[in-house]
Amino acid sequence: MAIYIYCFINIKMATQKAQKIQSIHVLRGVAIIMIVFSHCLGVFKNSSLISNSYLFSFLNLFAFNFTAFFVLIAGFLFQHLTYKFDTKTYYLSKFKTVVCPYISVSIFCFLFFHYQYLSNLPWYSATEPNIVSTITKMMLTGTQLLPLWFMPMIIIIYLMGPLLYYWSKKSLIIVGLIAMFWVVIFTKPDFTQPFLNLMHFGPVYLIGMMIKQNYETIMKVVKDNLFLIISFFCLCFFVPYIYRYVNQLGLEKLYLDTLQKIILFILALYFLDGLNHKTNNGKIYNFLSYMANISFPVYFIHEIIVLSLEKWLMALPIGDVIKTDNGQLASLGAVSFLVSTLVISVLIANMIKFIFKDKAKFLIGASR
Repeated sequence: MAIYIYCFINIKMATQKAQKIQSIHVLRGVAIIMIVFSHCLGVFKNSSLISNSYLFSFLNLFAFNFTAFFVLIAGFLFQHLTYKFDTKTYYLSKFKTVVCPYISVSIFCFLFFHYQYLSNLPWYSATEPNIVSTITKMMLTGTQLLPLWFMPMIIIIYLMGPLLYYWSKKSLIIVGLIAMFWVVIFTKPDFTQPFLNLMHFGPVYLIGMMIKQNYETIMKVVKDNLFLIISFFCLCFFVPYIYRYVNQLGLEKLYLDTLQKIILFILALYFLDGLNHKTNNGKIYNFLSYMANISFPVYFIHEIIVLSLEKWLMALPIGDVIKTDNGQLASLGAVSFLVSTLVISVLIANMIKFIFKDKAKFLIGASR
């Protein structure tokens, strides 16, 4: 009888641990939308837009670096699922759902975006640029397509899985606080150098683990100090916003963009915590949940769509709109690009999934 009771308790605990965290699920949907939006804002290339338009500048700064949300979510879920961590299974899963689609999308980019350049190079040369070295460099840095800078860095983090599993058993509070200080003072992303990105986003991953490990405590701290934390977030947002317009502010060397997103992530978890205790969450939740489910394919596909839409727009009589210095027009255009890109990306992702079934995850990443 004792054995049966023990097994029942273990099964029940495993079920509880495996339960989907709805707030995190929603934030994944928010993150992919904002990442796409940041790249849609980038379509409007007039260098005076930020200085001329407070609205465009605000949207540009707010949408920037939502990739940090993905890293925080990845660390949070790693900590959440450590009870079933197995090195072989973990590596195999990441190879199928991360490495394979990265290779697949990269091949597409080499054929459709870099073919003309690559075709003028020799296959191999020890003294000059060649196809082998160029493709290898692009794959190792993720420079073949704008969003792919993220992939070499996150693959390195995934390779560290056993070490992160070891750390997950230790208290991460001090590590998390040091990591927040580290990303502000000592590092900032360099989207062409994976190891510098690792130095910045590796600690962010640890912060995600720390937040999950101390979730209840952190939520209580937020509840007791909500006004102060919101004020701190506003400070982290408006200091970078202000020094776009004020010379010699004295804080230019502080990299507050990632800290801003970490604080926003914690606040979002607090305000969305009620979702974890509800069963019927409404239309907005269903939309964000769907975007979360398809976030990985959209991440791989969306920039290809953005570039295609930009090329199509430039061929039209109104193509010069992407050079506008009108911030309101550019902001409205970016929203239009966002809606179009999301719709087309979702349609293409579903088409690939329909054609290739379960094998689609090797091409564009897994849908949940």
